Amino acid sequence: MNKCKLLLLTVVLGAFMTLHAQNLEDFISKYTSENGQKYMQPFADAFSANLNSGLYHNSSIEKWGFQMYIGVVAQSAIIPTKSKYFMAKYDDPSSGLSGEIEAPTVFGPAEGPTVTHPDNGLSYVLPGGFDVDHMPLLMPQLTIGSVYGTDLTIRYTKMNIEDAGELDVFGWGIRHSINNYLDSIPVDIAIGYYNQYFKVGEYLDASSNIISLQCSYNTSFVTFYGGLSYETGKVKVQYDYSGIEPEVNSESTEPGDKVEFDMDAANTIRATLGITLNMGPFKVNGDYNFAKQNTVNVGIGFGINERERYRKSKELK
Repeated sequence: MNKCKLLLLTVVLGAFMTLHAQNLEDFISKYTSENGQKYMQPFADAFSANLNSGLYHNSSIEKWGFQMYIGVVAQSAIIPTKSKYFMAKYDDPSSGLSGEIEAPTVFGPAEGPTVTHPDNGLSYVLPGGFDVDHMPLLMPQLTIGSVYGTDLTIRYTKMNIEDAGELDVFGWGIRHSINNYLDSIPVDIAIGYYNQYFKVGEYLDASSNIISLQCSYNTSFVTFYGGLSYETGKVKVQYDYSGIEPEVNSESTEPGDKVEFDMDAANTIRATLGITLNMGPFKVNGDYNFAKQNTVNVGIGFGINERERYRKSKELK
C-alpha cells in the first residue's frame, strides 16, 4: 500500500484529517452496507463529537449592547482502540467460504486482513484503515450579540479538496442568558442550541444538533466554564460499490450498485470543563469533553465587551 500521505479534509481555518494516499471513498466502496456501516461508524462518532465542541468559552451575555468574539477553534476527537476494529462478515457463495474476521475500521491499521480459502488457496484482502489516534478539526467562529441576553454563533468554510471533492462546513447556534431572570448569583448561566452541517463531495453528509446548559465564573484574568449537553448526530454515506475481487459479499449487491446508509453518532450526554485566559481582548481557552466519544478543544480569538459583567460587578463593590 502506498504510504504517501495526503490531507483529505484540509481547510485553511477549516478542517483537516491526515490520511493515506488512497482516499476514503476508495476504501469504503469495497464494502456493502452491512460492513460499510461498521467500518464508518467510528467516523460518525468522532466527527459529530468534534462538530459539537468548542462552541463557547464563557456564558456571560449582557442583556443589551454590542458583544463580539471572532476566533479559531481546534478540536480533536480521541480515538480509542475499540473504535479501530470491527467484525467483518464475508461470504463467497461460489466456494462456500463464509464467516467473520476482525478488520480495521476507518481509523484502524493501514493493512486489512486476508481471508484464504483452505481448499483452493484463493485470498480475499479486506480494506485497511488510516491508522490514526486522533481526528482533528479546525474552524473559524464568530459570536455576536446581544439582544435581550441572546447572541448568535456562526461557523462556515467551503473549498475543493483534491481526492476528496468539495468540502462544505456550516454551523449556527443561539444562546440566551438565564441571568436576566436571576439576581445576585455569582456565576453566569446560559442555555444554547446549535446545529452543524458538513459535506464531502457526493458521498458523505453529516449533521449534528446540541442543546447545552452553560455556566462560567469570572475572575480578573481567568474564566472557569463548563456545561452539560444533550446531542445527536447523523452521517449519511452513499457510494458505488466496487467490490472485492473475488467478491466477498454477504448481500445481493453487485459492483456498480449504489450503496446508501445512515448512521447515528454515539454521543448523547456530554460534560464540559474548561478555562479561558483573558488578556485584554485576546482570549485563549481550552476544555475537555467527557462523553462516549471524548474530545479536546482549544480556541484563540478576540472578544469585545465579553468582560462587561465582571467589570460591572467590581464597580458595584
